Amino acid sequence: TVDAYLDKKAFSILPDRPPSPFKASGQEALLVSFSRGKVKSTPGFDEIMKMQSFVSFETGVKKGSMVEYTVDLYTCVGSVILMHKDSDVMEQDMKRIRELEKENCLFEYDYDIDTRMKSPSLSNLLSVFGGLLKE
Repeated sequence: TVDAYLDKKAFSILPDRPPSPFKASGQEALLVSFSRGKVKSTPGFDEIMKMQSFVSFETGVKKGSMVEYTVDLYTCVGSVILMHKDSDVMEQDMKRIRELEKENCLFEYDYDIDTRMKSPSLSNLLSVFGGLLKE
């Protein structure tokens, strides 16, 4: 670190190795969306933030956001940090997060408006043929 060069006293205070035994278990969960649409609410996020091992949460998804299927790192819908002194607690919370994802319970979608996502190719075909039918 920079302290090794600029503040030797601060650097010398750092431990040589992590504490043993570990004082807590921790894990990051990158959230996966198995559904898509316009977000009406985020009940799954609310449940995650109440978990015993919850530490922090980052997302760009909120009411009114359009969510797509998660297909890579860039389309994950959030990041959750879990940590607890009892690894079983953390593992149960992680298991519940994965259930929320698979059961499509992270979000409620607004179906009052047309949020059914069409593939771009289908949308293009409809617009082309729709224009031809009007002529």
